[in-house]
Amino acid sequence: MQYEFPVFEHLCPSWGRVTHLGTRQVYAKGTLILDMDQPADGVYYVQEGLVDTALYTLTGPEKVLYSVGEGCLFGQACCFSTGTTGEATVWAHTNCTVHYFRRETVEGPIAREHPELLLEMAGLLGHIVRMYGVWLQDSLSQDFFERVCRILVYFVRWKKGPGPIGKEVTINADLTQNDLAKLLGLHRVTVSKAVGRLREQGILRRFTKNELDIADFPALCLLGQVPVHAQAAPLA
Repeated sequence: MQYEFPVFEHLCPSWGRVTHLGTRQVYAKGTLILDMDQPADGVYYVQEGLVDTALYTLTGPEKVLYSVGEGCLFGQACCFSTGTTGEATVWAHTNCTVHYFRRETVEGPIAREHPELLLEMAGLLGHIVRMYGVWLQDSLSQDFFERVCRILVYFVRWKKGPGPIGKEVTINADLTQNDLAKLLGLHRVTVSKAVGRLREQGILRRFTKNELDIADFPALCLLGQVPVHAQAAPLA
């Protein structure tokens, strides 16, 4: 089964045409947008920036379940189910601008006049459910080192886009080892050990906040059990 980097973008483009029906809200990086005990009676459309949906547990570290970027929605699951976010919270990963649509607006004028928006929302939920299935399979069947290698491969492909990738590749990371640990639900020291092991094997040269420098991308693919010549991973 294909692992997909858990960042969702541009899956709900039609919502950008009805922002006048919502309320514009601006959040600074690091701001809590939805608390786990906060009732959610609407959905949010991301116009600019990136938000993280994070899970908090009593026995393990914080885990970023997935991120939502421009042209996508968040909050729809809790809006139409329990009304609260449960164990999850939503944070502004970057400075972001969102538009908030109350549930009655979605069920009223949007449903009546813009049914294609509901199809986009349903499609996004389908992608998220599929992502949970893949993540569950990976967490049950792979060791930590393999999971770190695997997500690094697809992060590179997401950043580079379609097309072949050579043996050596350097990208602007925009991702710290701590961020990677949260995405995988691992402790940071576990990720650090995996990164150190990749350095010792000559596969990885640098992994900083601003740069991911890989010396042997095919070898990284092999360790992550990912086909070397696979197409770029989609964002959903």
